[in-house]
Amino acid sequence: MIIKKQTRDLLFKQLVFILFISCAAVMSPPGGPKDETPPELIKVTPPNGTTHFKGGRVELLFSEYIDENTVDRAVSILPLLAEEPEIVYKGNKLHIYFPDSLSVDQTYIVSINRDLSDEHRVNLSQGIQVAFATGSEIDRGIISGSIYHLKDASLNLWKIQNENDYLKFYERVPDYVIDASSEGYYEFNFLSLGQYKIAAVDRALAGIPMVLDKFIYGLSWVPTIELSSQENIKDLNIKIPNRLGGIKMINAENLQDSWGKITFSESIKNVIDEIHLEIISEDSSILNTKFFQDPVVDTQLHFILEDPINGYISINLNETKKWNTTLIESSSIRLNMQAIIDTTELLIIQPDAKSKVQLKSKSIEPLKIIFSNLFELNSHENSILLFKDSVSIPFDIKWDTPISLDLTPKTNWEALSNYELQLFKESISPIYGTSLKDSVTSIQFKTSDYEKFGTLIINTIPEKSGNIFVELQKMEKSYLTFLSVVNFDGKTIISEIPEGNYSLMFFQDRDSSMEYSYGQIEPYRTSEWFNYYQDTIKIRSNWDMELQKIEFGLAE
Repeated sequence: MIIKKQTRDLLFKQLVFILFISCAAVMSPPGGPKDETPPELIKVTPPNGTTHFKGGRVELLFSEYIDENTVDRAVSILPLLAEEPEIVYKGNKLHIYFPDSLSVDQTYIVSINRDLSDEHRVNLSQGIQVAFATGSEIDRGIISGSIYHLKDASLNLWKIQNENDYLKFYERVPDYVIDASSEGYYEFNFLSLGQYKIAAVDRALAGIPMVLDKFIYGLSWVPTIELSSQENIKDLNIKIPNRLGGIKMINAENLQDSWGKITFSESIKNVIDEIHLEIISEDSSILNTKFFQDPVVDTQLHFILEDPINGYISINLNETKKWNTTLIESSSIRLNMQAIIDTTELLIIQPDAKSKVQLKSKSIEPLKIIFSNLFELNSHENSILLFKDSVSIPFDIKWDTPISLDLTPKTNWEALSNYELQLFKESISPIYGTSLKDSVTSIQFKTSDYEKFGTLIINTIPEKSGNIFVELQKMEKSYLTFLSVVNFDGKTIISEIPEGNYSLMFFQDRDSSMEYSYGQIEPYRTSEWFNYYQDTIKIRSNWDMELQKIEFGLAE
């Protein structure tokens, strides 16, 4: 039979298409709206909770086709097996092959963390645990609580095996590992009776031995968790700090032959008195130096040498410890303080046309004027004028730092008003560079409405253990925090609170540091007890908000 070339080519293409379809990987049909629903476990064979389990195959059936690339890092067997089970991916099924050499009377848990995703890259909404027992019953111990951390967190749990484990448990792989949900909730299920140690870590560091100077972690306020059979331990909450170690000196910059600037890893606003710096010349002599915090950037500290240096200096930061915890880390930076010919014109960094003086009804808030260069600390009263509607306003001046001053009117500002600031070039002489560009620099700025305040009254059931603190933190501005000790009569009043939404935390200040302590693994020291009030505290102006009869339930 003779087949035309065109017909033959068409038959060939159809055959290739049929072969392609028959050999294609198993996958769900395309099309439709984007799938954003997390996969769910819908069936387990043999069923979850099976006893007298002998090993062999366990099948997990999901509601979605699973992304094969996520299986290995998402599925684990707890406690760890000497021989790793084989895990086989089949579309929306996972087959796990247990060895037949399982321990007697042991509950084994198939733990699936939130790394598991479907083919649309949608991850599990929270971890999954299913259990099988080689004995006649499933262990029913539960440990649960919440983790407070800026990032996704996981929980490492060690079952204490011997005397050495009490101190060095963290040096080995944890026996149980689960992820906290996106809301921070965690729950260990199917635990046998015994003693446990727990630590919360960043998800990226879960399931491995802990290296103390490399891990950010949080501990429980319970030193050792005593778990009896069928026991359910709830509300074992843990906070994880936001940084590892103390505040670090990360950079230094030469601004002039006697003036420089140091940058730290985070705000130094609340620890400025704890920073101990020495500046040393190349001949190892300690240089007389003045320091001041940058009025704009709260991670920066300026220094002014008594005598100019044209050469290298060493900036040495001494370690500061507080209650056995490193607050500021030691470090050293070598910096060239070579002379710079500065011909730049003086700039007014603040205020500008977008600036607002935030007003308070019971006090006069100063207008902060910030310059781009250093000044000798004198008044400069004749170089500045303040106007409202062309009327001159009397004021006082106080230098805050060598680059900033506070201007305070003798009578309070008018709310929601426009003001004008005038600075005269001929009367302003910075130490470096030149004065202002124009003979008169005029800056328009505004005032806000008067800040409004409320009061929070907290009534608690008195605790014999005492030393309970209240920490009220504004949600929009975490640096705005109110701290107060809970009175012995159980009544605590916090007044002059700006309007806004706040979170409320109680903690037991056992070390009298007046701040929450996260605990320490080596040497082992538990965290401090804490508890967050569940609802958002809404502070309104001229209102007294009262919370009734809060009970802590602290152990004596």
